[in-house]
Amino acid sequence: MTETIKVDHLEGIQYIIIYLMLLVSLIPVIAISRSKETTERIAYASSFGNKLALIILVSGVFRGDWMIACIGAFILIVGDAGMLILSLLEMRI
Repeated sequence: MTETIKVDHLEGIQYIIIYLMLLVSLIPVIAISRSKETTERIAYASSFGNKLALIILVSGVFRGDWMIACIGAFILIVGDAGMLILSLLEMRI
């Protein structure tokens, strides 16, 4: 009985962490809409891509699905090109 309560409590914390990460990832989107210089927009977009990669990585670890976590790590390493590869993989599946 106590183990199920602990597991449910941990799942709630995991969802809170994911939702907080999603809210934080909206900050570069707001910055992109407010900036007018192209160089700033590119920097904010790369920041947004890194935040999404971290969300993919953390959610993969929370789910225990290491394939998703590896894709998140791959996106972090390669950068925005990893997002393109991920979208191409999703189109094939």
